[in-house]
Amino acid sequence: MSIRRLNLTLLAGCLMCTLSVTAADDLPAHHRDSGFGNPYAEKRNTNLFSVLRSRFFSDEWQRYDKERDQVPVTSPDLAAAPTDNATVTWIGHATVLVQHRGINVLTDPMFSNIASPISFLGPKRITQPAVALEDLPEIHAVVISHDHYDHLDTATIKALGNTPRYFVPLGVKRWFVNKGIAAERVDEMDWWDERRLEVDGEELVITATPSQHFSGRTLTDRNKTLWAAWSVAWTDFHTWFGGDTGYNPHQFKETAERLQQVDLGVIPIGAYKPRQMMGPIHVNPAEAVEIHKDLQARASMAIHWGAFILSAEGVLTPAEDLAIAREAAGLDEDTFAAWSVGETRHFPARTPATTAAR
Repeated sequence: MSIRRLNLTLLAGCLMCTLSVTAADDLPAHHRDSGFGNPYAEKRNTNLFSVLRSRFFSDEWQRYDKERDQVPVTSPDLAAAPTDNATVTWIGHATVLVQHRGINVLTDPMFSNIASPISFLGPKRITQPAVALEDLPEIHAVVISHDHYDHLDTATIKALGNTPRYFVPLGVKRWFVNKGIAAERVDEMDWWDERRLEVDGEELVITATPSQHFSGRTLTDRNKTLWAAWSVAWTDFHTWFGGDTGYNPHQFKETAERLQQVDLGVIPIGAYKPRQMMGPIHVNPAEAVEIHKDLQARASMAIHWGAFILSAEGVLTPAEDLAIAREAAGLDEDTFAAWSVGETRHFPARTPATTAAR
């Protein structure tokens, strides 16, 4: 067994140790006396020993074969973005570039080769980002779903610097300030907090929405910071970014009721096996389809697969399972697709007629 693989397993075990704690009566349902928790997730007794036992004594973990398990990759088309359509590019993992009306938004930017606190140990990329950091257009807004290493990357944030405005869950702002980002460039938000960003006369409304996950970058800060999904809304195009989340039949329906219109759902589909460990915190593709339906999204794209080996399912299994779940739900590929890394798609902006038809 390689040191890198052992390190990945140890990291995974540490991350899974604590998923929820008891809420105090006088706090919001997701607030705790010492941090945050999931209102609808059962407490799990997963520990490091159970993770190691599953990893080395279970036949559920699928071996990665570089020649067989090739994730589809294509070249992005950033330059051809029409001004009347929203242009969306999957850069890889949970990193998506959304461009519309002169405003460029980046989700969970992760451009490093290893998702780990140690630069040479940990989950290593098996597909590279489709766009180099230096080739990005000017980024006006960055949304961060939570503080795990595959979603919040030190080198990437330092490279982006103080140009964007960052929107982060409660407790995460301190990390940015410690990395040299000016405090006034970081908006720290609780669920359902809303902020507005104006760029050259165009306005963007950004709202933190509920998700079901956990947080922590060390052994001592478990659930000290919040996690969130994000609503990013122009006047005529509205995307929802799920980041990392498990499924429950409450939060995403509430999100749909509050947001009224989701034109594109950006929904994770990977890192879901073994289910007894991953179930509360990572949706499987069938649950991702349920989120799409709960949101009543016009279309959805799949993220959080094909870049890092984080769990037991095969590298291509999430996309294959999504196709099965989509067919079972009576959806076509245009409605909920697993894109190629680097793929760019254009989405027509809403007109008053399409808004009223929802």
